[in-house]
Amino acid sequence: MIYYDSHLHSVCAEAGGFLVGLEGAPHFSGTFTNAEALALHHPENLRVAFYYVAADAMLMHQAHPFLKYHPRREKYSPEQVATSISLNRPRCVMLDTLNEPAWQAYDYWKIARAFPDLPFVFAHAGGYLIQEFIKICHFQPNVWIDFALTHTNLGGISDNPLAYVDDAIRYAMHAPFRDRVLMGSDAPFFSQEDVVAYYERLGAVELLNENFRRLLRTLFG
Repeated sequence: MIYYDSHLHSVCAEAGGFLVGLEGAPHFSGTFTNAEALALHHPENLRVAFYYVAADAMLMHQAHPFLKYHPRREKYSPEQVATSISLNRPRCVMLDTLNEPAWQAYDYWKIARAFPDLPFVFAHAGGYLIQEFIKICHFQPNVWIDFALTHTNLGGISDNPLAYVDDAIRYAMHAPFRDRVLMGSDAPFFSQEDVVAYYERLGAVELLNENFRRLLRTLFG
């Protein structure tokens, strides 16, 4: 089966995907550094690297046009992220959305609204706050979402699923923004096979594949 994975920290069995560097502490063995992710950046082969922006580099110019911000890990503020985006003018931004209680859902929304022509991938779709993030995706046309970790820890892949998480994911597959939902596994932290099987059960793999290809066309023409 051909599928694309929008949230990867290592190479698995995907036909293409978003390769995300991970820097700083703690270090996780088997995950991409920025240099390793950039070495695999080949958009012509449907592999796009996202450069992880560390807190001490927020006000520096980043040479790579695809940037990943991780507020929980780096402890930066929404204002610092907005300033960094203004400075760098990236082509696409991936923003980790698991940062309670430091950030609220509207903090992410305000950033996306401040840059309406910039595509954002809101990784994890908020975890417990999934309903807030599908609402954002509904109203904010430059926001894409993946459910990496959320469906694995809280949804139907977990041993103790929260019903509203799976309900929200199923809703997203048929919502007006269904063309901006991506499949993400967060491998190697979670099983890519389990994630693909989850979306197979929902009959959504080809939808998510086309969404990934559409986003690439948006980014590269």
